[in-house]
Amino acid sequence: MSTISRRAQKDLDGLPDPLRQKAFNIINRLDSEPGLGKKLLGPLAGIRSARLGRSHRILYQVQDSGLAFVLTVSQRRDAYR
Repeated sequence: MSTISRRAQKDLDGLPDPLRQKAFNIINRLDSEPGLGKKLLGPLAGIRSARLGRSHRILYQVQDSGLAFVLTVSQRRDAYR
């Protein structure tokens, strides 16, 4: 099962219910499909980004064990800062 950081858990708690359900569905898929999101470049190299609707992104890292570690769930405008 994917590991969720404290920051990501706090982000998830602040989402509206339909978006939160969609986020949990995507997070559950990350274990079986670790390449679901796109690879980020530059200072964020090693992190992947999965789309959560039009305005939100789930940032995560794939660990050596193949499991995902969710870093944050935030609005697209703030996700890459």
